[in-house]
Amino acid sequence: MRNALPGRIGAPLVIGLLVHVGAARAGGGMTGGATEITQLLNHAELASSVSQQAQMVEQNVQAQITRLQQYVTMVQNLKQVPASLIDQTIAPYRTQMANFQSLSTAITQLQQAANATSGLFGRSLSEMNSTGMSPAQWLSAYTSLASMRGGIYQQQLTQDMQNLNTLAARAENLQQIQSQIPNVTGAVQGLQMLNQQSNVLAGEMVDLHALMQRQVAQQMQDRAGEAQAQGNAAQLAAARAAAMGRVNQQEQQTTQGAPDFDLLQNP
Repeated sequence: MRNALPGRIGAPLVIGLLVHVGAARAGGGMTGGATEITQLLNHAELASSVSQQAQMVEQNVQAQITRLQQYVTMVQNLKQVPASLIDQTIAPYRTQMANFQSLSTAITQLQQAANATSGLFGRSLSEMNSTGMSPAQWLSAYTSLASMRGGIYQQQLTQDMQNLNTLAARAENLQQIQSQIPNVTGAVQGLQMLNQQSNVLAGEMVDLHALMQRQVAQQMQDRAGEAQAQGNAAQLAAARAAAMGRVNQQEQQTTQGAPDFDLLQNP
């Protein structure tokens, strides 16, 4: 399987989407119960694992940067060596340092996105626990609040969707940067594992974002349909009232214009 109400508000949306993901992949409906909770726990654990792995890999990248800096300093301190030769010698190492700095930034951003997602799942579990609602119920309640009330509810919905997109984008950015550094997975311990985990999690978030968009679109369509139905009903009621008013008016006019009725007289 590939892989977003307040509490503050946003996390329960992800729970509902997770259920929809599972149902869609299985080709059936939602069954509810312990399976949904187990699935949610697995996703929460994966998000937390990506965050922890990113922290460890970032430390390893910084160690590589420190080693390169030390080597560059050592070469610069050599005496009786022409400056041009020193510059020529350390140029490749400066390039490596710049690459590792970019990699470090990408990993830090991925960790931040994973932390946000991990917190999202954590709040969702807590809120489900306290309310007893199913994931599908939370999803319906959350999108309904955002659609009907707007304000902070709509803002949180927008933020949730942005968070899902951000994590996927950070994982893709990490892939692009490391592809530009030769043999980087061999030089940085744990980077390959981070790639695998973040790719899986990013795939989940892409699916959740797409499902969220469909849910919001359906919610808006239902609202528009309901508003149209209410408008049509009101228009029909007004037309019937107007028609009845015209009939009453015509009856009154006919009655008022008729000749007086004379009682029959005996001859």
